[in-house]
Amino acid sequence: GEVAVPVRSRLRVNTAEAAIDAAIGGVGLTKVLSYQVAVAVRSGALQAVLREFEPPPWPVSLVHAGQGLLPVKLRAFLDFAAPRLKERLTQAMW
Repeated sequence: GEVAVPVRSRLRVNTAEAAIDAAIGGVGLTKVLSYQVAVAVRSGALQAVLREFEPPPWPVSLVHAGQGLLPVKLRAFLDFAAPRLKERLTQAMW
């Protein structure tokens, strides 16, 4: 059955980078977004644990004001960024 384990944090940080660095340094576990830790996991510096408790992925959208014609630079950015974001975000992070 389920077992409740009280957990008290011994370290508090203000950024995901600091949390990741602490985890790499052996301080303990951290909960961050998959894209923030993907490089460390792929390199073997960290490994995912408690995978069965991961929340579902968040949707990502590129939005703009939508008034009038779309500026050429914005269209170029969207055409460039959208497929790359889709590819990166749908890749298996682990």
